[in-house]
Amino acid sequence: MKLDMSSKKYLIVGASSGIGRAIAIAISRNNGQVVLTSRNEDNLIKTREMMNGTNHIVMPYDIANIDGIKEFIKSCMASVGGRFDGLVFTAGVSRVKPIRTENIDELRSFNEISYLSYVALLKQFSSKRVFNNYGSIVAISSRSALFPEKGYLGYSIAKSAINEASLVAAQELANRGVRVNTICPEMVKTPMTKFFFDNVSKEQLDSFYPLGYLEPEDVADMALFLLSDMSKKITGQNFYLSAGNTGSAIEI
Repeated sequence: MKLDMSSKKYLIVGASSGIGRAIAIAISRNNGQVVLTSRNEDNLIKTREMMNGTNHIVMPYDIANIDGIKEFIKSCMASVGGRFDGLVFTAGVSRVKPIRTENIDELRSFNEISYLSYVALLKQFSSKRVFNNYGSIVAISSRSALFPEKGYLGYSIAKSAINEASLVAAQELANRGVRVNTICPEMVKTPMTKFFFDNVSKEQLDSFYPLGYLEPEDVADMALFLLSDMSKKITGQNFYLSAGNTGSAIEI
């Protein structure tokens, strides 16, 4: 089956860098139209400059503003002139904090960005007025959802919640042919993981990841497959991109 996204429209949340940017570029190379959103307009413009085609739209938005998501989606639809065929959720920030020093108010704010915003998007994309039948939703989760480690209470819970919410949505939307899946990658070399990659040796990386550490493009390849008609019978799955690791602890 040929991978061709012509005439299809996609919203990428978190498209200003890293994995989101790589997915946007991959979609554009297969003729899809993309609405790019994040808080950073300058970086969204940079993403658009890297993409094929000229019909992609930059729509800055702070996804932590959950109450405004409904109106934001309406604006996005007006900008592309119709309903969407795909949603990619890559928003989120890193969080490492021992339980003994956890701040509950900070944790609430973190969950609004990392999990509750995704639920709000699922609510909107559950509507036939927003999302075409046989569309696809892909959320970027993490190894932390599968193999939680010390210091990652908030992060692991948020990513686990994304996985579970996706499984529920997959069941609720299956009668429309809509697919919902998550990708749970090992450490990916992005701006968010700069500290890790700056402080790990080549020998450690080779030990952690026998197949080589993950680049954003590796995740984009998987996302592209899940967004395309090539995966039309796949839903409700949490895909672990292991790079050869089998859940072993990643310590530096």
